[in-house]
Amino acid sequence: MREIKCTIIQDLLPLYVDDVVGEDTKELVGQHLQSCQECQKEYQQMTQTLYVPIENKVTLFEKVNKKWNRKKIILIGGSVFTTLLLCLAVFLYVFYPRNVIPYSNDLFRIEEQGDQTLVAEYFGKSHAGTHMTHPMKVEIDGEIKNISLMYYVETIANSPTSDFLREYERIGPMRFKLPDSKTVDAVYYGEFDFEKVMITKEQTWDELLQGMTLIWER
Repeated sequence: MREIKCTIIQDLLPLYVDDVVGEDTKELVGQHLQSCQECQKEYQQMTQTLYVPIENKVTLFEKVNKKWNRKKIILIGGSVFTTLLLCLAVFLYVFYPRNVIPYSNDLFRIEEQGDQTLVAEYFGKSHAGTHMTHPMKVEIDGEIKNISLMYYVETIANSPTSDFLREYERIGPMRFKLPDSKTVDAVYYGEFDFEKVMITKEQTWDELLQGMTLIWER
């Protein structure tokens, strides 16, 4: 049998390594490798080459894809959170803080009804809320009187000088009945903080009432 050249065997080695040759060729290459050290080295180098399996490449891609998806979720979540904070800041700016509407004769009036109840009338375009107390016994100039305290508040959205939310003109004043008003001797208008007067004692009743406006007296 004629000896086969190493060049031919080395051309066949990749197919031999991948086991895609016929039985006759496999036997031929195997016999040559037993007697040829040079081709043996070539064969060993081929079998020792590190190949990355396809499934590992897919796994690596999936890992990268998962990391990117996680970053996108974090970015989207951060954007949503930032947007919510901005919306909250705008809301608080528009509706808070609530400022006391200064008293004036053309905005406020207390009217006594035939049954001796008191009705508060507000002639402004809008307001954000009303703070009102039930009658309280307070010593004023040595005399015990039942007094009620009240004040109106406004925001950017609701104020006598803003039509931010309302475009209509109200017909007549805004009215509401004062609580237990038949027993009221006087009504004062102005901001009050009962904690300073009744709990911490930082302020006396005289000091509180001096900073308020007497708007009605029986």
